[in-house]
Amino acid sequence: MTGRGLGPGGVGSGDIPWCDICCTRHGGGRRACPGELVATGPERHGWRVNIETPAGVEAIGVLVAEAGDVWRARILTYPKVLWVVPGGSGTIKFVGRTPREAEEQAIEFIREHCRERDYSFRDELALVEPEALPDSGPIRRPQGDPAQRKVRFLPVRFGVARPTETGGTGNLSETGIFIITDAPVDEGQWVEMELELEREHVDLRGFVRWSRADHHAGRAPGMGVQLEQPSGRYLRYVRTLP
Repeated sequence: MTGRGLGPGGVGSGDIPWCDICCTRHGGGRRACPGELVATGPERHGWRVNIETPAGVEAIGVLVAEAGDVWRARILTYPKVLWVVPGGSGTIKFVGRTPREAEEQAIEFIREHCRERDYSFRDELALVEPEALPDSGPIRRPQGDPAQRKVRFLPVRFGVARPTETGGTGNLSETGIFIITDAPVDEGQWVEMELELEREHVDLRGFVRWSRADHHAGRAPGMGVQLEQPSGRYLRYVRTLP
């Protein structure tokens, strides 16, 4: 369960309890248990959505990994809170023969969870309607329209001296990043960042143009960072986004 109340609770539990070994719900007792479902391959970030709750907007996603001859999916409230079974004995898991099959079970669980609580789904990432990064400042825009923001949630570490705090991107452009975090760096400071792309980490540096730590409906806490000379790897990635 997350710090703000999102988590499995009794959602869709029916008559099948959570197994204390595999942390899935399966019939057939111990004989049907697939085991501990330890990841045997890298865990990748998959489907993501933003959810508006009474405490503000939260970003929820699904992590998928190979676990022996099956696939498992887990649910994460970004940037780092995994959903756990009632009682906290382990993280809830969904198992499938393919990554898509496991992921779809986790997605349906999230949907049912939100329906029962009347939480609003924000598939378009509406929390990313933040202030535009200003044109003025020490960094000049490249030609064309590179500052067009692309909605994408990626794990990111950041900090003034070194990247030790965790957060997630709300949107990206060639010149700036909106970082979702409850502990934003103050406006006017330089910040070091380590962005997690699909297969690698990219180091970035930028100037905090605006910062807000409070929650508002439809607007997540975080900061707008104007990038200083972003790497070619970062620019190529942003240009591939729809």
